[in-house]
Amino acid sequence: MKLRDYQIEAKASIFNYFADHVGNPIVAMPCATGKSVVIGSFIYDAFCYFPGTRVMMLTHVKELIEQNLDKLLKMWPTAPAGVYSAGMKRKESHFPITFGGVQTVAKASPDRFGRVDLLLVDECHLLSNSDTTMYQQIIKGLREINPALKVVGFTATDYRLGWGKLSEGGGLFTDVCFDITGLEAFNRLVAEGY
Repeated sequence: MKLRDYQIEAKASIFNYFADHVGNPIVAMPCATGKSVVIGSFIYDAFCYFPGTRVMMLTHVKELIEQNLDKLLKMWPTAPAGVYSAGMKRKESHFPITFGGVQTVAKASPDRFGRVDLLLVDECHLLSNSDTTMYQQIIKGLREINPALKVVGFTATDYRLGWGKLSEGGGLFTDVCFDITGLEAFNRLVAEGY
């Protein structure tokens, strides 16, 4: 699978972010621009650059779990990936890469997944600042096992109604490392034929 130029830029922005910053970045890309491709390619590269990395990709619906897993397997057919989702009738927690449904993962003990180095959250605009939410409870549990856990959010909008910008106001996400959701970027995508 050949990545588009902006998808390569998006992936590189995550690695560049972690080389220069401490925090939890957001990748903001409009619908249908290939967030799943960026997620899959980022996971693949993380494993190439940092052997032994353990990754969890969380989202809220099985269709996105399937889509994200499918893109990874198209790039890397032998990826050591499992699924932890009741909706998909699979609860595989022993793989280095886990694609999970937030509701199912939240019901499990964090110990079930062991050390997780990277947590990727698709549709991260759904993540609330409240400590009592499923996402926040999962993050807290994973950080108890690995305090160095890095969290990367993916969304078509880094804004939440009643809250504002996700990277402002002291929430989990600290920065936007890549954003092609503005008018100028949208015009670029149109001009490039996407």
